[in-house]
Amino acid sequence: MDTKYQVSDLMNLTRPELISIILDLQDRLNYQEQRLQKIEGQLHKDSHNSHLPPSKSLRIPLKNLREKTGKSPGGQPAHPGQTLQMVEPPTHTITYPVNRCEQCGQDLLGVPVTGRERRQVFDIPPLICEVTEYRVEKKRCSCGHLTTAVFPETVSAPVQYGINIQTLASLLVNHEYVGYERISELLEYLIGYRVNEATICSHQDKLYTNLTDFEEQVKLHLRASEVIGNDETGLRIEGKRQWLHAASTPQLTHYAVDPKRGKEATDRIGILPHFQGRTVHDDWQPYYEYRQCRHGSCNVHHLRELTFLEEEEKAAWARSLKDFLLKVKSAVEQAKDEGRHRLDPQSVQEYTLSYSEMLEEALESLPPPIRTGKRGRLTKTKQRNFIERMLAHKESVLAFMNDFRVPFDNNLTERDLRMMKLKDKVSGTFRSFHGAECFARIRSYISTALKNGYNVFEEIKKALLGQPFLLQEW
Repeated sequence: MDTKYQVSDLMNLTRPELISIILDLQDRLNYQEQRLQKIEGQLHKDSHNSHLPPSKSLRIPLKNLREKTGKSPGGQPAHPGQTLQMVEPPTHTITYPVNRCEQCGQDLLGVPVTGRERRQVFDIPPLICEVTEYRVEKKRCSCGHLTTAVFPETVSAPVQYGINIQTLASLLVNHEYVGYERISELLEYLIGYRVNEATICSHQDKLYTNLTDFEEQVKLHLRASEVIGNDETGLRIEGKRQWLHAASTPQLTHYAVDPKRGKEATDRIGILPHFQGRTVHDDWQPYYEYRQCRHGSCNVHHLRELTFLEEEEKAAWARSLKDFLLKVKSAVEQAKDEGRHRLDPQSVQEYTLSYSEMLEEALESLPPPIRTGKRGRLTKTKQRNFIERMLAHKESVLAFMNDFRVPFDNNLTERDLRMMKLKDKVSGTFRSFHGAECFARIRSYISTALKNGYNVFEEIKKALLGQPFLLQEW
């Protein structure tokens, strides 16, 4: 019995007063049950049934969302594989002669060679830092004027590091996520010179400035794309949680940092406000505020949520909906393998009708929302919220079925973000907002280069020289 109501007091109450107390207690009990269910649900969430990353999961061991295929681990039959192959001609050749017979000891120096076996060792020569001195002549004309020749544009200081060292340091920072101090240490081991952190930082500023036009070109191409993926994740900058926003296609990547997560940030970034294609995302509500474009939902997120509802809340309808989404996905993949560009209209109509009926039946099977207290708002369960969201965004959820250009999930953008989170994990935090901006722009360049099969080392070198590849040249 709640301490608010004492037994001695209840004995003297009228029937209407007792009924009022019972109703009040019932409301409070319902509220406590919902709170308990919510807390238990949070404890049971991990990466296989929610948006939580593995590092934030509390359950051990973690379950895998992927279905077993029955295939053995490792490379599958007919897979080409990848290994070192002998090259012709080798850089160096060392021949070991046969001088004596290993059995009887007879001298074989004059005997003709009947064959050779070969083995090749791939290695790099010892790294030696070369120092090139540039000299410009001075000459005085008969008129008295002293003329001095001009140093190359890339030689701007009395003593400086060359383009290859600048490129290597930048590659380690922005692609291998090595800290500045460790880069200095590594370069000292390799070339005998310790490049200080301020110098490495100046290379990042140079790249950031030289990639200004590249970033604008990426934005223009993304705005003109038919389908893009959008996502965001937290990033620690100056000890505070701020946000990293990503927009991606199979050929393009754009990163931007902003103190905000929602529409205010994406407006400042300037891609979505001008985009008229279809954006695929995880149903984060601010994305739906862009009504000039169409939307696509990441169904892998839905599968995780359905797994949670099936396993933790024993919702029978959740398994049926999960199987349905995977069934439609298989039908789309089969159609693509057969060279078709769309499903037949009858199948589309049947799938769409089944989707709506399945969710509406599930909604009818749920208890109605309850009110928390006499004046509290109606509280909906997790299942009801999910079903209503899936019905409200039906076109977005089934976009992959109606338009084969739309992926079933947003894994492309999530993978792009995952690499940035790795940097956040290694560094712990960015010391300045400008440093995070530099890293975001440079990583946009590197990610785009990788997606298009470019050599990252060479492309960083070109960017440091002020000659980055521009998308308008494609």
